[in-house]
Amino acid sequence: MLNNNFLPGYLSQTENYEELPTESDVVIIGGGLLGTALSYYLAKSGVEVTLLERNDLNREASGTNAGSFHFQIALHQLTDNMTQADDKRLVDETKLMLDAAKLWDEIETELNADLGVHFTGGFMVAETQEELQVLRDKQRIESAAGLETQVMTGNEMRDFAPYLAPDLSGIAFCPREGHANPLLVGPTYAYRAHELGSKIRTNCEVTRIEQITGIPGYRFKIHTNRGTILCNRVVNASGAWTTELSSQLGLNLPMGLSGLHVNVTEPREYFLKSMVQHIGRRLTLKQTTNNTFIIGGGWPSREEKFPLRYSNFWESAAGNAAVAVRVLPMLKDVQLVRVWSGVWAYTNDFKPILGESEKIPGYHIAMVPTGFTLGPMVSRMLAEYMTQPGSTNLIPKEFHVDR
Repeated sequence: MLNNNFLPGYLSQTENYEELPTESDVVIIGGGLLGTALSYYLAKSGVEVTLLERNDLNREASGTNAGSFHFQIALHQLTDNMTQADDKRLVDETKLMLDAAKLWDEIETELNADLGVHFTGGFMVAETQEELQVLRDKQRIESAAGLETQVMTGNEMRDFAPYLAPDLSGIAFCPREGHANPLLVGPTYAYRAHELGSKIRTNCEVTRIEQITGIPGYRFKIHTNRGTILCNRVVNASGAWTTELSSQLGLNLPMGLSGLHVNVTEPREYFLKSMVQHIGRRLTLKQTTNNTFIIGGGWPSREEKFPLRYSNFWESAAGNAAVAVRVLPMLKDVQLVRVWSGVWAYTNDFKPILGESEKIPGYHIAMVPTGFTLGPMVSRMLAEYMTQPGSTNLIPKEFHVDR
């Protein structure tokens, strides 16, 4: 099994700084979770792959998120007046989450590494009767999709989770939810991809993607700060930078950006095995194996001129902490010791952008708003699409690049 202490040494190896290859079948732009996972799955299928990352691997959203598995239906997926079509959409989306859960079941065996994967269950809490009804409505849909969730109220809720605020209107518990260590997953994929022959170049910023003709077997010239590389296929897995690079080829993607907070507390005696989310307010909460609490949930960071990193916004840290204390009162005397921000890229419909553009043959995009939960699964899906000619049905139509 791969020793996690070995990863920092690997990530600083001079191999990452060797000369850029002059050519490659596939060039992946972006060294986050999607890019590294895709590099692994393609290399495993015998594809010649080169991965380019402008900074260090796993530095942006893939390494700055809370590492949670979000399988339950979230508030942003619901509409005010649910129709049968909405129900079907949510059933399909939940089944996709179940596919992701199955891959997380297998990932440590697949990569022969300890990635901190734990299925400890997850709560979705409600404070009002209206929110409780949402929990019940979504439970019906989740059950139809095959995802186990249980709604509890009153004494049943208090007996099951006595540490939660006793006046909550109800909770939904999903035993499949959990978490992994976001600092390990992407780098481990990269290491295993490297073992399979994938070339990884960090501190290699792509400045231009050029379509070319006249060179058999190659459709693109990738310009970087370290030279150029020819390739037949390119995958844009650059997260927040996906739109910037795609616009060079005339693609206008329905994407937006936001900076999000994550907070860490001092340690306390371990008691919270399950992740906690809120159906109506911004909250994700879990306790780590070193007894600290990680508090997140989508609170905004201070906006700065793109592409600078988002800075901390203390009003968000305070607001996030207040919701956490409301749900878990025993946190009221626990101090925050660290706050950081990451860049979140999302689509207008909160669905992935995945696959090959029909407008630009050979140009692929891998962009997922819920990138940590779905990242490994959609990367494997895209790898299968790219290695199986005619396999257009592998990727749902609602994910298509040109939708």
